[in-house]
Amino acid sequence: MDYHIIFEGGIDQQATQKLFLAFQSAKTASANNIVLFFSSLGGNIYEGFTLASIIQNSQIPIVIHATNHIDSIANVIYLSAKVRSSESYTKFYLHGASQNGNFDEKSMKDALSAIRTNNSRIAHYISENSTLSLKKVQSMMRIGTTISAQDALKYNITQQIVHREIPATIPREEIIYIN
Repeated sequence: MDYHIIFEGGIDQQATQKLFLAFQSAKTASANNIVLFFSSLGGNIYEGFTLASIIQNSQIPIVIHATNHIDSIANVIYLSAKVRSSESYTKFYLHGASQNGNFDEKSMKDALSAIRTNNSRIAHYISENSTLSLKKVQSMMRIGTTISAQDALKYNITQQIVHREIPATIPREEIIYIN
């Protein structure tokens, strides 16, 4: 039995907790696979890498199907699944990290260091889990690049473009999270 989860929202601590609990519900239900219908405009980098680690190490295989936007840190989450598909209209957006706040000289240097580190982490992850070279990913992130589902297929970001629907009779968990 597949366990279906629909997630639409930003990536933060609350979203991570909701998804983790949904994954635990699938385990309790003795699911063979978790199918995550996923769309996110991104969010917290730390929480994104946490979710990626949870997905990669799940005892139940997690399949991710991109349904709308896969932006920013959501690319790392999406690429953490061993099996990935997307709708034909899905878009993938890569850009560099940012930092909010008021800065004195020291905190500005610290913020710049954190941005560079996060950009490096994200670029390496995307490059290692697609056919894009590290330099290409870094360039795309630097300018901010939108990738169509068709180009994502060429770069092995998505493995299949297919229209998927959850039959009305199949149980599902819906996490529609607007932050």
